[in-house]
Amino acid sequence: MRLHGHDIALRRLFENETAIAHGQTPPHRILMIGTGGGMCCTRAAGYLTAFRDAGIEHAVDHAVTVSGSGGAMGAFLSGMPHRASRMFEQLSASGFIEPSSFGAPRLHLEYLADILRGHHSPLSFNDIRIKSHRTSWHVVVTRMTGESLLIDAKDFAPDTAQAVLASSALPQVTNPIPGLVGGGEELLVDGACGMPLPVKAGVSKFRPDTVVILESRPDYGDLSRIERLLWPTVTHFCLRHAPANLRRQVASMGQLIQTEVDRLERLRRIKWVRILPDQEDIPLSPFSTDATKLRRAAEDARSFMAHALQNARPVVQV
Repeated sequence: MRLHGHDIALRRLFENETAIAHGQTPPHRILMIGTGGGMCCTRAAGYLTAFRDAGIEHAVDHAVTVSGSGGAMGAFLSGMPHRASRMFEQLSASGFIEPSSFGAPRLHLEYLADILRGHHSPLSFNDIRIKSHRTSWHVVVTRMTGESLLIDAKDFAPDTAQAVLASSALPQVTNPIPGLVGGGEELLVDGACGMPLPVKAGVSKFRPDTVVILESRPDYGDLSRIERLLWPTVTHFCLRHAPANLRRQVASMGQLIQTEVDRLERLRRIKWVRILPDQEDIPLSPFSTDATKLRRAAEDARSFMAHALQNARPVVQV
């Protein structure tokens, strides 16, 4: 794993946390972005566990999550990020992912819904704690027209778990999730379909001076050339029954990610850092069902993040 960007972005988390603990106004406006990647988001759970272990609980002003990283963020805001990695392990053994010998696999979102709501699960979202937490939380969802947008997870009906489900509903792999958007009910699918790395949307909406990005998969540019070339073809085949605009958006996911990375690199007044895995790390796919690999990936992410935070922590002079 590696850090890319400005180390000072992590230091600012401690500066905010210290100010809040002393009843002072936080000196920074911090935006945290969690990217998608299906079961790879067990890494997001590892990152957030390290934040909690380091005493970072309230420093983030705004959080934006995509896809499965919403499960980790909901656990963090509920006060139990350490349980989120167990959620992915439980999903891997529950039949959540139904493999297919032809076409895309099938996801059973009802299993994820049961876990987030605490049915036979070590993890359940605590909506009271989530809604009272100072960090605002938005998830990215995509309309069936291919347009992606941010929605407030705390205000989503019937609960925050439903917001995560909507942000995780891959088209043609699971059924869309109904939700109220702009006063009317719409069918919503995975936010990564049109906004896999919501830098522009997050910066425009929240005007932060610091951005921390938790990434679950290796950088798009680190993927093999074959994988990048095959993605549009595979997408058009697997989503051949989806609306054309939505299918085009998913097929251009790599280009959308690179556009946002380039945008991030051009920021001058905002200090930012990306935490992301390398190709040499434990290999995971969005549909991984190997519980041992999922557990090791989460622990590696936690360990790496703990070390990075330790290095970023300001020295306390006595």
